[in-house]
Amino acid sequence: MINQGFYRTVLATVAVTFVSASLFAGDGIGFIDMERVFQGYYKTARDDSAFKTQKEAYEGEAKRIAEEIELIKTKRDEHRDASLNIALSDDVRKEHRQKVEESDALYQEKKRELQGFLKKIDKELQGKYLQLRQGIVDEISTFVRSYAEREGLKAVIDTSGMSRNMIPVVVYFEPASDLTDTVLTELNRGHEDELPKPDEAKAEE
Repeated sequence: MINQGFYRTVLATVAVTFVSASLFAGDGIGFIDMERVFQGYYKTARDDSAFKTQKEAYEGEAKRIAEEIELIKTKRDEHRDASLNIALSDDVRKEHRQKVEESDALYQEKKRELQGFLKKIDKELQGKYLQLRQGIVDEISTFVRSYAEREGLKAVIDTSGMSRNMIPVVVYFEPASDLTDTVLTELNRGHEDELPKPDEAKAEE
């Protein structure tokens, strides 16, 4: 997968919007691991699969161009060797020198094509990734808000965040206040068959 930090930051920011400093002393506060919700949401698995398929298609095309470049380079080098072979006539050696120039021009052109293609797909994939992730983050945050309102919660705090000193923002909370599994179950209801099996999820890591 591409960058894990993006959605951690966004999800943490979303979760913090549920919290008011004056509420910490009261009841009705739930805790949720937003990162685990994100990773366990069926739409994340669906988008990951689609993204991976597109990425592999682009990588296949890049590999094809790279193989074409290597073939051109091999032929260019063969012509260069022949152009230096004194056992051949001057006319034949001249033809090979011309082939070297033609092959080298094509070689440089294909290298530029590959570089441009890689730059293009990198930008496109990054943009697509961020777009997909933002859409999922928005859905999850909207659901958590509606869940909190429905259950009469005053605040929902994200437990997946880390401080600048790499210390968990939430050090302890009662397990009974953990909403993570409940929220995941509701989000995935009716789509359980789309969730990756444990072995499949482990293979993706």
